[in-house]
Amino acid sequence: MTNIVDFYNIVLSLIDLFKNLTTLEKDKLEAVTSNNLDALNTCLKNEQVMELKLKGLDKKREQVQASLGYNDLKFKEIIDRLPEDEKKEGNRLYSLLQQATSDFHAINDSVKNALDVKLHLINTKLSKLNINPGVEQNQMSSGNNLKNRFA
Repeated sequence: MTNIVDFYNIVLSLIDLFKNLTTLEKDKLEAVTSNNLDALNTCLKNEQVMELKLKGLDKKREQVQASLGYNDLKFKEIIDRLPEDEKKEGNRLYSLLQQATSDFHAINDSVKNALDVKLHLINTKLSKLNINPGVEQNQMSSGNNLKNRFA
């Protein structure tokens, strides 16, 4: 029989996963800012694994919520419906989950900004070389095909 402890265990797993994702995002930021493509590729592969874990945990959460009769409720709404003696733990886990997701989103925004800056630098350099990445060019002035040159 499913109980609120099963739900809380899933929340704890989600908190751990978001902490791991935050660490991964920090590694990704370091890879982007130091132009380390090998490290960035490793981060991206690890990110894919963690995304699959996140999907699996979310599916388990939905199943447990449904079995508890809380199908479409948000975590805070679930806490409001709990008996008083279970609300304290629910609120504690809710705060931890909020902090973990907030930390993740903050570093993720930093990664996005760093990538935008790097992309801008690349586009600026290409523009100085009279290469417009948004426009397909068939040949360079030397006669080499761009696709072949950069393949």
